[in-house]
Amino acid sequence: MKRKMPTRKAKSSTLETIRDEPAPGPTMRCKRSRYCKCTGIRQEALFSMQGSSQGGEWTLYREIGERGVKFDWAFDVAARHPDQIAVTDYRGKRIVICSIHGNQKSTSPMQRCPLRIAAVRTDNSLLVLEHRASHVKVLNIDNTLVYKSPTVPLNEVGKIAVELQSIAVKEDDTIVVGDVERMVLTEHNPTDGELLRTIPAKIKPYFLAIDSNDRVVISGYKSDAVHVADGNGASLFTIPPSLNGQPVRYCGRVYIDESGVYVAVHNGCKTGHIHHYDTDQGGFLKCIAQGLERPGGFIFTSDGKLAVADC
Repeated sequence: MKRKMPTRKAKSSTLETIRDEPAPGPTMRCKRSRYCKCTGIRQEALFSMQGSSQGGEWTLYREIGERGVKFDWAFDVAARHPDQIAVTDYRGKRIVICSIHGNQKSTSPMQRCPLRIAAVRTDNSLLVLEHRASHVKVLNIDNTLVYKSPTVPLNEVGKIAVELQSIAVKEDDTIVVGDVERMVLTEHNPTDGELLRTIPAKIKPYFLAIDSNDRVVISGYKSDAVHVADGNGASLFTIPPSLNGQPVRYCGRVYIDESGVYVAVHNGCKTGHIHHYDTDQGGFLKCIAQGLERPGGFIFTSDGKLAVADC
């Protein structure tokens, strides 16, 4: 069922020039910049306009991390029906399930550092990509492993180099995985992970989002552009995010629905923004969040708040 997103009013601010280190790429060894302080999960709400279609200003509502749930490195986040948030604790090597109010519900240990996470709408299963793993893990509602799925034909497993960096779910629950080594997207049957097809990508798919019309949004991380394509990989338009009138250094997590395209961007520590663009040609609409460290995954929760893994 489609969800109408409220119109969001951008905040006004001036970014400071600060001393920073380049943010670690998703394939690098687990290491934080010594100038960054990870805050775990931030929740922002429409101030006095929550759930309204008439607009409002986004303000910090809650931080989950220093109190309650503590993350070693909150890296990505997914919305789980009806009222849960699933978080990849990267250095903690676990998946943490929280309520939308920030209370910890459960944890699931992982063999490797979990990179990306997505939720399947129909059965609440979780899809997890681990650091340098060659397959997708599917966890059921109890967070136990159902199956592991490779992204190449079975007779090619171990013979073809892959680097899986992004994951998303289509409206029909088809699983889509981004492979930056081969610059492709692979589609998989949600029941057993069977490889359905492989689609070339225009840029390295470090981050991925898909809407109900199968429009695909791809961010290349150390890239100053976001690519939007149709379900077959044909280019629709490109979004060139900027900060202070200059191209951004890092384009991160992306999100798309009928209200627009959302992109997390930053130029290093404490410069994080989340920008909102239209779905026609990618025109800039507004900044919906700023003052972030280095925003990782973000979602809109069932109660209309914006939850950001701010690492």
